[in-house]
Amino acid sequence: MNEQKQMKLCRMCNEVKELEGGFYKAGTSYQRYCIPCHNIKRYDYPHKSTYKKKLKGFEKLDEETRKKILYDLSVKLNYKEIAKKYDIKYPTILSWKRKGLIV
Repeated sequence: MNEQKQMKLCRMCNEVKELEGGFYKAGTSYQRYCIPCHNIKRYDYPHKSTYKKKLKGFEKLDEETRKKILYDLSVKLNYKEIAKKYDIKYPTILSWKRKGLIV
């Protein structure tokens, strides 16, 4: 049997291409642009990421408090005293040290 291949006209490059390998399928039908033209057209709509990393732990403190904590560590104040001074739980400060957020 002689099967006839289905063809379709790409609306961007005006070339007739084979339907099966030349066009992306969208649901039960095919896209209006061939695969190469479709991929080019995708760059017309750039994706803008609005994701912002959520601040956690030491980074969540304001700049002034972070500087004061680092200063207190530089003058050799122990971690327990720093925890009391800034009303931060002692295990929290130790976890910041372990993670390398404070030195």
